[in-house]
Amino acid sequence: MIKQWKKPRTRKRKLMLLGIRKDQVRKIMGSRKGCWRLSIAPQIHRALGVTYWKNRELISLAERYDELCQAL
Repeated sequence: MIKQWKKPRTRKRKLMLLGIRKDQVRKIMGSRKGCWRLSIAPQIHRALGVTYWKNRELISLAERYDELCQAL
């Protein structure tokens, strides 16, 4: 996701749509850090947390692993 948001304007728009406050977005939008370094930022974790991925109907690998271990 972050890798696709190449321009600061796009980062700002997408993060604000995901519910991140404007003052927090400013810290991320103009950053020269690459997508890998930005992925550990708390603002990104709030925007793209577990609920975001569950809403996209993706399965958590940790939860699936626990299910398979309990089945044995």
